[in-house]
Amino acid sequence: FGPPKTLEVPTNLPVPLTSFVGRDRELARIGQLLEETRLLTLTGVGGCGKTRLAIEAATGLLSAYSDGIFFVELAPITDPALVPSTIAVALGVREEPTRPIQESLKDALRDRELLLVLDNFEQLPAAAPLITELLSVSPRLRVLVTSRAPLHLTGEQQLPVPPLRVPGPRNPLPAERLPEFEAVALFARRAAAV
Repeated sequence: FGPPKTLEVPTNLPVPLTSFVGRDRELARIGQLLEETRLLTLTGVGGCGKTRLAIEAATGLLSAYSDGIFFVELAPITDPALVPSTIAVALGVREEPTRPIQESLKDALRDRELLLVLDNFEQLPAAAPLITELLSVSPRLRVLVTSRAPLHLTGEQQLPVPPLRVPGPRNPLPAERLPEFEAVALFARRAAAV
């Protein structure tokens, strides 16, 4: 007998080296929205924490997708034509010399229940129709995108990601209350780690 075996879900999600701070409302909202929509885009200014939030949300949802959760880093890509092969590599889909990679991707995703996390999509708007193609052939596929701007695709739900809260300059607070603000708590943790 012994302890029950845990079912391993395939994933390539990055394992963060630091703890996650705050964003409880956003995490809950992402989970809720991914139950309601198949394409969710986290939007916000550069450096506001979209990638870290997406990774944390996806990690919390691992048990919800029987075929796994896959992370695709698009920041180094500037040519939209490379997006399909970049996604294929993340999913372990092999390119065939006589077949377009989009077709191989569609076949690979057709019957799978998975979450695809596409990070830093803002410089690749011309590749956005690929997402629609993949969603149209795979009814159990969900896509979570991080981008500075929405993709403007049919069915897309957008969730703005604001910067972490900071205390206002007009309402001075005692020092013991400052960690109530997520930005201060994050700064204090990172400073303590150094």
